[in-house]
Amino acid sequence: MAINEINVGNIANDGTGDDLREAFIKVNDNLNDLDSRITNIPLSVENIGTSGEGIYAQTVNNVLQFKKLQAGQNVSLTANNDTITINSTGGISGILVLSDNGSITVNNNNYLGIMGGNSINTRVSNTHLFVDLDPTNLVEQDTNPKLGGTLNVDYNNISNVGTINAASFLGNLTGLVHGIDIRYLDAYFDNNWDFGKLIERRFTSILDLIIRDYTVDMGAFIGQDVSDIEIDLGTIST
Repeated sequence: MAINEINVGNIANDGTGDDLREAFIKVNDNLNDLDSRITNIPLSVENIGTSGEGIYAQTVNNVLQFKKLQAGQNVSLTANNDTITINSTGGISGILVLSDNGSITVNNNNYLGIMGGNSINTRVSNTHLFVDLDPTNLVEQDTNPKLGGTLNVDYNNISNVGTINAASFLGNLTGLVHGIDIRYLDAYFDNNWDFGKLIERRFTSILDLIIRDYTVDMGAFIGQDVSDIEIDLGTIST
C-alpha cells in the first residue's frame, strides 16, 4: 500500500492536523507496510546449474543486479515482456576442403564424409576419428613396387619367383640351372690342373687343345649299327 502521511496542520497547534492518536495509527500502519516490504525482498540471489555463464551479478542495497546479454558476431537478441530470443544472423557459409585429387565446399545443406580408400579404413570412437592401414595384400596392389633400402625377410623363404636380375649374389644357391644341378659338376674339375700357357691363338677352348694335341678314344659302339653313326669333330687346324 502507499504510505499514509500524517496531517500536521498549517501551523503549530492550529487544530487542523491529525490528533495524537490518529497520527500514531498512521505511523503504525506505515511501519507495518515497510516491514512487510523488507521481509519479501531477498538479500542475495545465486546462479544455479553446474556449467554455463550466470546472469546474476550482485545485490546492492536490496537491489538485484544482473548482467546484460550482448549480441556477438552473427548473433541478434530480441526481447519482449517475458522472453529473450537469441538468433543467428549469419555464421559460416561454407568450408572449402581440399584434397590431393579434387575439392568440396561444405555448407549448411550438406556434410563431409571421410571414407577409406585402398587398404585404408576409417572409424569413429567417442570423439576421435581413426584412420587405419589394412596391410592385407598391400604389396600385391602395387603393380610397380620399388624399395628404398635393403629388404630384410628375416630368414623367411621367398617362393614362386620368376626371373631374378641381380648385379651380384651372396650365399649358397641351390636348385637346377637349365635342368642341371651344378653341384655335381665339381667332380669333373680338378682345381690343381695346370694347362700351361697357350702360345698360339688358334685355340679358343680346352676342347680345341685336346683335339689338336691328344689322341681321343671314343670307345666302342656295342650293339649298334655303326653304318648309320656319323661323328663330326670339326676342322682340325695345324
